[in-house]
Amino acid sequence: MKKRNFNQKFNLVPTGIFFALIFAGITSCTGQKTEDKVFKAYELRINGHADSAQILLEQITNENPENALAWYELSRTTLQLGKSNPRELKKSLDDALKYINLAVENAPANAWFLSYKGRLETLHFYMALQMGNENAGEYLNKFESTYNSVFQLDPTYYENKLTLVEFFGGLPEDMGGDPEKAEKYAVELEKADLIAGAKARELLMPEDADYVAFWEDIIEKNPENADAIQALGRVYLFGENFDKASEYYQQAIDLDPSKNALYLDLGRYHLMVAMQNPALLDSVAPLIDVQFQKYLNSTPEPINPMKAWVYRKLATINKRTGNTKLGEKYINMANELDPFHSPTTGKPGKAIYAPPDVVVHDQGYYLSPF
Repeated sequence: MKKRNFNQKFNLVPTGIFFALIFAGITSCTGQKTEDKVFKAYELRINGHADSAQILLEQITNENPENALAWYELSRTTLQLGKSNPRELKKSLDDALKYINLAVENAPANAWFLSYKGRLETLHFYMALQMGNENAGEYLNKFESTYNSVFQLDPTYYENKLTLVEFFGGLPEDMGGDPEKAEKYAVELEKADLIAGAKARELLMPEDADYVAFWEDIIEKNPENADAIQALGRVYLFGENFDKASEYYQQAIDLDPSKNALYLDLGRYHLMVAMQNPALLDSVAPLIDVQFQKYLNSTPEPINPMKAWVYRKLATINKRTGNTKLGEKYINMANELDPFHSPTTGKPGKAIYAPPDVVVHDQGYYLSPF
């Protein structure tokens, strides 16, 4: 079964692509109050007030420039505001990188802050590739260095190493690809973790390899592993076998309800079919709606920015299929939930919306849509 044709056909990237912080010692009353303010800013942000959250976080960091958690949350808030307005994304990304660097500077042993910095540098690299920036190679070297520093602090950040395998193994050499490095990181993952190693090896397999048999073998050894079952569903999605993909994605969600965003990938599959052939939109619009509604009604309940992203997509689809009234209703719902939601085609990653004290080892792909 060929897999990469689907990647090349649509060439879309989830942006969004992104945890437990351990605080040692006894926190002073003042420190606790400051930490509470950071969580208040987070609550403001996910409830539609990212602009107010930014103001509060700027106040906190002005009062205490050594507050790493506040710098981290300010970085995420700034990026969310930038993603809500693509014209401002480049500047917002630069600012977000500045703030996460301050978080890392004040908490150098925090692996997650460093990993998040690498994610932003990866986004910087990808944007540079898209714009044909001749300095893209420098950005690649930068996030590779950052991720290697992460591995020294905590070698279990497999998702970061998978990103290195994806870029070094998936890009041509004149764009930064390096097959030897890709193989090196893949072997390291294979030694460290069966599923992460399998994901790495899949990225390097030839186009005509039997991806279904590869993952069926992994699942036979790990029948209750939701990540492996999701990976098999992903293979079927690339093979344009939607029914099989849906079957395995549902199995993965049943095993791990936190994977409910897979419903969005099933809906996005139909959306990308319509983007490739607009004449099909009327016929696939109900199929998109079914999957998106499954997500909206799933447990755990999606947070407001994710709901808003879904309603925005439903608004666009309904307007383009002539249901203007419903489209207007959906866009109003999106803006009411979160006026700073992302308008991108790729679904937002978990890293930007998780609570400040939660580490999410969320592995996504940059060179494929799922």
